[in-house]
Amino acid sequence: MPLPTRIFSFFRTAARGLEAQRMAMSAATENIANAATTRTDEGTPYAIKRAVHTNPEVRNRRFYELLSRLRTAPRTQDPRHSSSPSLLTRLPEAELGPETTIAETLRLRYEYDPTHPHADANGYVAYPDVNVVEEMAHLISANRIYEANLSTIQAAKEIVKRTLEI
Repeated sequence: MPLPTRIFSFFRTAARGLEAQRMAMSAATENIANAATTRTDEGTPYAIKRAVHTNPEVRNRRFYELLSRLRTAPRTQDPRHSSSPSLLTRLPEAELGPETTIAETLRLRYEYDPTHPHADANGYVAYPDVNVVEEMAHLISANRIYEANLSTIQAAKEIVKRTLEI
């Protein structure tokens, strides 16, 4: 990986964190907004959404496999020096952290309301089991992590700026 790419890799890493927390905040706000949605376009109650971050160890397995191959590869020149490109140039891309996806879970709670248009034959209405307090906690946590990533970007910009002034 060329030097300029390595210098700015922390921006990509922080941007991945910003994206992950934006998705988490979006899922939490959507859950709060749909806490009383008994029917979606599919005809089912609203499914609770969560931002799921992939396990970094699973994602980094490629890195460790490549590192293992590089360590066991036969060397043709001086054993203290590698004749091949550096490890950084042989990696497909710097690991940027876990990827984030949205997962849906259909958890229901039932309330008795025979006058509701979506009540079943027994008079019960299926609502999504959204805990608004829990969703607010997820929202606040994601917001704080988002702000931390923004602070990282600001600090990195300042470091790059001061480095270029030298």
